[in-house]
Amino acid sequence: MRPCALAVLPPDPTLGDLEAVYVERGAQIVACDGARRLAVETLEAERNANALRAKKP
Repeated sequence: MRPCALAVLPPDPTLGDLEAVYVERGAQIVACDGARRLAVETLEAERNANALRAKKP
């Protein structure tokens, strides 16, 4: 899994820059967490499927 991108402040940020980056980072963190959760669920489903296949005669 690749690392999630996070917005960074420009040099000498204004209050508007701070607010914009705060909102953008929040959205990026939510998207990253969703991708991480999907990856974990996929891995668990794959392992369960493999375990079921291994039990079949």
